[in-house]
Amino acid sequence: MFGFFIQMFLLCAGAFLAGVLLTWLTMRTRSVPVPDAPLSIMEERVALPPAIKANSRTMMFHTPESPYYKRMKGDAFFNSPEDARRAGYTRWTPRPRVPAAS
Repeated sequence: MFGFFIQMFLLCAGAFLAGVLLTWLTMRTRSVPVPDAPLSIMEERVALPPAIKANSRTMMFHTPESPYYKRMKGDAFFNSPEDARRAGYTRWTPRPRVPAAS
């Protein structure tokens, strides 16, 4: 019984170490492509998503500086704040804190 445990332990440890080695080798040889480098036939440039998210119910738009930017899904998207303003949206504004009554 103990011999079976040792065999299984060595088999699992060997598989783990092989995975670590393969992952390390693939990550070590990967280089970051230069943006101006010519792309291969199989690759194509992907457009960046618009930076402005807007909510059509509240008619407000959020920039990346907004604390709500990451958690809001947004149903309208714009490339610049000027585009959002032209569409009738207003920029988010922080709500003033109301002091507690004492």
